[in-house]
Amino acid sequence: MCGTSWTSAVHFDHETLKQEALESRMSRASDSADPQRCEGRIVTVHPGRKRAWFPAALSLMLVGWGANQFVSLLVFYRQEHGFSELMVTSMLGIYVVGLVPALLLGGRYSDRTGRKHITLFAIGLSMAANVAMMGSVFGTFPLFAGRFMAGIATGLAMAAATSWVKELSQAPWDTTSAAGSGARRASLLTSAGFWLGPVVGGLLANYAPAPAILPFALHIILCVPLLFIVAKLPETRIASELGDAHHVPLEHHPHSARRFGAVVAPAAPWVFAAGTTGFAVVPAVIPGLGDGRLAYATLAVAITLGLGVLIQPLARRLDTVLSARSLLTGTTTAFVGLATLLAAILLHNPALGLVASGIFGCANGLLMVGGLLEIQRMAAPHELGQLTGYFYTLAYVGFLTPTIVALLAQWITTSWIIAGMMVLCLGSMFAITFNSRKFLPHHLVEVDSE
Repeated sequence: MCGTSWTSAVHFDHETLKQEALESRMSRASDSADPQRCEGRIVTVHPGRKRAWFPAALSLMLVGWGANQFVSLLVFYRQEHGFSELMVTSMLGIYVVGLVPALLLGGRYSDRTGRKHITLFAIGLSMAANVAMMGSVFGTFPLFAGRFMAGIATGLAMAAATSWVKELSQAPWDTTSAAGSGARRASLLTSAGFWLGPVVGGLLANYAPAPAILPFALHIILCVPLLFIVAKLPETRIASELGDAHHVPLEHHPHSARRFGAVVAPAAPWVFAAGTTGFAVVPAVIPGLGDGRLAYATLAVAITLGLGVLIQPLARRLDTVLSARSLLTGTTTAFVGLATLLAAILLHNPALGLVASGIFGCANGLLMVGGLLEIQRMAAPHELGQLTGYFYTLAYVGFLTPTIVALLAQWITTSWIIAGMMVLCLGSMFAITFNSRKFLPHHLVEVDSE
């Protein structure tokens, strides 16, 4: 990978600079390819590729779309195919079985072999997963196979493509973006996909013909042109770097593992714990909803995921290289959401429950962006994919929150369960606060302070 956007300087060929000075001191040769130096290498960047990050980020959106649209079809499968609750829940579980190994191994493999071919494989596998799930009329096996493939595709994309977007958002591929743009772009498009999938899938399942076919067919149609576009994007992990990685000991950030464990790990599970609490736990625990619970749940999903996307530009502004302020803000927001939910339960107030869903959505967006920014600062080029995979693996632990709450609710009242979650969140806040300024990448502090 070319060096990080925080420290790389863009240099033009001497003859190009000389000619530009003669023509105009205020102009640049923006209509021709720019030879730029990065860590001693000359990389030619064509103007058309300076937004190469966007198709790479679109791959995150469409893979996330394909994975999450299944959620909106759960009621359809129960009603039309007669699948039991256990069967449908098992389909959600097989997704995680494919997801976690792909996150752990896909990032490391992309560090060693490159980002592009893994992203292309993830898009293709996402399409194959949707082809399989169109076979639900033949029984549950196609759905299980499809969900398993969707989990692998999502894990590979989130580990490899997230790193790719970060690298394409810095010099020499993008010389105008602010530091941290890659994390924000990857997080925004990932969240947008997770939101669009259930919304579009649900609309098609309820109001369009062939609900078992059309949502998956639409996703496949959208993926086909993206495959050809992504195939033309530049690879950021070039062959010489990848070859050296197998033979030469590579430099690690001396404190990356410590900062990951002290700051990122305590915050990561709350990324999706906040999201799932907002759209799954809130509708389940608010008393007195009666027949309106389904509509209430739909509204909670829209509020949680929508605000999770909209808050992300603010998350970028909150971030600083001097501390873990963005992660601390995110966990604090999650704590406020839990307190609001507890009040809604005790007061039997559904409106306050929706406010809690909105707060949880904000926490989800803040933590997603904050976590990726921390990872992309601390990771050396050859370990970016690996650490990204570790971050998302811990984040997905939070998806177990609704299951744990439902299990504990057999013996403990929901108000006490939420109170216990508040205690856990306080523990995360304390850990992040205590370690906020420790194990910082010092070269980033210097850049930020100039």
